[in-house]
Amino acid sequence: MGVDVGAGVAQDRGVQVPEVASPSTARRRAVATRRGRGRGWGAVRRLVRLGGVGAIVGLVGLGAGCGGLAVPPDPAVETTSPTPRLPQPVLAGLDVELAQARLDWERRVVQVRVANESGVDVTVTEARLTTPGAQGVAVSARPRPVRDGVDRDLSVALGAARCTDEPRREVGTRGAVPGSPDGAASSSEGGDASALVELDVVDDAGRTGTWRGVPGDPNGLLARIHGEDCAAATVGSGARLTLSDTVELGEVDGRTVGSVTLRLDPVPSGPRVQVLQVDGTVLLTPLGGAPSWPVQLDSSDGPAEVTLTFEPARCDPHAVAEDKRGVFLGIRTRVAGGDLPVFFLTPSDELRGAVHRFIGTACGWPDS
Repeated sequence: MGVDVGAGVAQDRGVQVPEVASPSTARRRAVATRRGRGRGWGAVRRLVRLGGVGAIVGLVGLGAGCGGLAVPPDPAVETTSPTPRLPQPVLAGLDVELAQARLDWERRVVQVRVANESGVDVTVTEARLTTPGAQGVAVSARPRPVRDGVDRDLSVALGAARCTDEPRREVGTRGAVPGSPDGAASSSEGGDASALVELDVVDDAGRTGTWRGVPGDPNGLLARIHGEDCAAATVGSGARLTLSDTVELGEVDGRTVGSVTLRLDPVPSGPRVQVLQVDGTVLLTPLGGAPSWPVQLDSSDGPAEVTLTFEPARCDPHAVAEDKRGVFLGIRTRVAGGDLPVFFLTPSDELRGAVHRFIGTACGWPDS
């Protein structure tokens, strides 16, 4: 028996015989063919929903005997190849530690430094840093290539400081973290076992993996940031400390000197705050070259202020031109009887400019 599949060809016992038709008949059949195709695909889709993969196999067999009826792929049953994974030795060839540029100190931004000694060029698509001293997860979502034999810094902004007495979350020793899906290589010395870095990595062949471990922190960066954050917050609960916006010029033993005013205003109902010492900077030093000014400010005595007189610590112009931290004075305090880590007062833009002009005048620079 012949089967009409709407292609304008009659089949009988496997022999194809051209069919003779008038032009009007041909046009009607062409229209019927297009409509039949639409209805045919609808039937295929309904059959797939009812019969699943078995229905597709049956239709393919039927189509093979009926002039090659094709069945469109169904996304529900289509399979994809798994993403290839990076070999463990490649991940083990990555080393991670923390650093901070001077310009990022005030902004509380740190660098996740990735050293690649794996023998394979990779790209870090995302870096994540979690530390108990800051809220949330610090993320760098900008993909950065890290070629073999190269170090690359990925900057992440820390969340708000966490200064409560919450227990520290121990995640293991420096380097590998138990339970990591891809493992982790040992990082540099000095890592904080409560900090955690995760790196999503891909190589040029499209293989992916995640480095997960404790970063090296050779300079105690996280502890220093946490100490500064929480000391400033504790002092702020009992007193408001401010620096003047101007530098007053004077003369001592024929030398031009400058001075700024540090003021303390108590916070009502706050703890007792004592300011004990103010540290010099790379640009400013107390008269005579001492490293700091001894200070006696006490919130229990009410509002008070002290004058800090200084001279330039150096007169080379490039030191001022490249200045990042030269006007940040370190403050050492005692709150409610307990000594706190040093923290730094942020100067106003007006004070920074005034200090730079003072150095030019005191050092005798032209046009200063």
